[in-house]
Amino acid sequence: MEIDLRRYLMVIKRWWWLLIIGAIIPAIISSYFTAKQPALYQARVTLMVGTTLQSSNPDTRAMQTSNSLAQAYAELVRYRPITEAVIQRLGLERSHEALASQIVAWVRPNANLLEIRVTDTNPKAAMMIANALAEELIRQSPGSRQGQRQQQQEFIKQQLDELEEKIEKKKAEIADLNDSLADLTSAAEIADTMARIEALEQVASTYRTQYAALLQSYMGDSVNVLSIVEPAVEPWAVGGKAKMIVAISAGAGLALALGAAFLIEYLDDTVHWDGGRQRALDGLPVLGAVPKMSNRRRTWAAANRFRYSEIEAIRNLRTNIFLSTPGTSLDTILVTSPEIGDGKSFTVANLGLTIAVTGMRVVLVDADLRNPTLHEMFDRPNVMGLSELLSGDSPISESRPPMELQPTGVDNLFLLSSGRPPTDPAALLVSPRLPALLDTLEKFADVVILDSPPALIAPDAAILASIADGTLLVVSEGQTSNGAAAKAQALLSSRSGVNLLGVAFNRVKLVETYAYYSRYHDDGHGPVAKLRGLVTRWRRQESEDRPLVGLDEAAERLGIS
Repeated sequence: MEIDLRRYLMVIKRWWWLLIIGAIIPAIISSYFTAKQPALYQARVTLMVGTTLQSSNPDTRAMQTSNSLAQAYAELVRYRPITEAVIQRLGLERSHEALASQIVAWVRPNANLLEIRVTDTNPKAAMMIANALAEELIRQSPGSRQGQRQQQQEFIKQQLDELEEKIEKKKAEIADLNDSLADLTSAAEIADTMARIEALEQVASTYRTQYAALLQSYMGDSVNVLSIVEPAVEPWAVGGKAKMIVAISAGAGLALALGAAFLIEYLDDTVHWDGGRQRALDGLPVLGAVPKMSNRRRTWAAANRFRYSEIEAIRNLRTNIFLSTPGTSLDTILVTSPEIGDGKSFTVANLGLTIAVTGMRVVLVDADLRNPTLHEMFDRPNVMGLSELLSGDSPISESRPPMELQPTGVDNLFLLSSGRPPTDPAALLVSPRLPALLDTLEKFADVVILDSPPALIAPDAAILASIADGTLLVVSEGQTSNGAAAKAQALLSSRSGVNLLGVAFNRVKLVETYAYYSRYHDDGHGPVAKLRGLVTRWRRQESEDRPLVGLDEAAERLGIS
């Protein structure tokens, strides 16, 4: 779980710029379009359905009926009969569909209150439309019609009042007759009074039946009544939505960018320097990394512009190479790569430079007879070199180094360029003169570093790997595919006598460890800063053809290894 989480964090760290762009661009676009949109205003009108809330003794069934009616009115307010009547009434220049899209209505549960909200770019228009909708809904509702309904309601109310008076009058007459029974002594009078009481009770019962029927009719009509509780007023602008839209757009863009980053990583088949942690690559140890540098730093002559962290990274690679085979001498080291452009020649130049400044004598041999580049890095001619020595055009002496060996301007560092391009490079490399030449160079130098063509491009690398004491495979961060690296490893391992030391990563972004050494050693006043100043003067002396001071001598003077 920890490893998976670390891999996810590495993906985010590698693609942080894509995540930022993925969030910023949608946010900018959405904010631009929302800023161009006019401000919106929302007016609200509230209506009451029924009259149960105005009654001192509300009927639960009537409230439920009114709530159901309110739900129906919430849907009805957006229908064509209501909207077209409002459009005609206010003289609006818009269609029924356009007006319906501006209307939102819902019911407040258990309150029988219907809210109608209208959104518009004009606050007065929003207010007028909301009020007109409420009034039109009231006008077209069957229980809220004026005229005949009012007359009916007034008549029913009058009849209810009259019946209530008659019922009370009969109750009083019955009570008086019941009181008079106590004073009667004649049986005939008592019987007559009882008969009168019974007749009055029958009349009172009839009055009560009529009262209940009229009351039910009166209350039944009041359930389907609409009335405005709170009319719409001129509203404020609707706020907060623009920021929410921008936030949602940025979040969606960030999610898409994150998904794209993980998809790219999933489909990516290239090798990666895993956060500076050295892991085995198909069984080969990772010996170190060569830092990523701009084009203006690609030659050894720009070494004085290297940051100390970059120099320390190459030194770390140098140390790991010599520690990779304890007890075995590495007199000849081959540096190759799976494909073109992986940076093997750049690694050869910088590795030779870091070994030479320790006091060891180093010879760089440009054995890439197909596409030589070392002479360009060191700004040296390429007239006579390895091809002439292997073809027999130049003699090889066992007692002295070949005349084609050129000084590079750095003490203890020499270059044997490739020479003129041969017609068959592989045939020259299998010549018995090559082992003899390497024996001569090993007598002259402490370390011989060979640069060869990529292993998957030509058989030259496999031929040289069988002769060298050790072979270093250079892969490029984010460029060399895992398949190419595996094929190069299998090809070199299949040759007898090949000693694969490990893998070196090129174009690697420096990790925090080297940055720490950079801060500690290079504060602008320490020995590294002095060395840089001395190298600057050294290069100036070189351009003026004056005696040179070597980098190793300068380091020795300043106490820097």
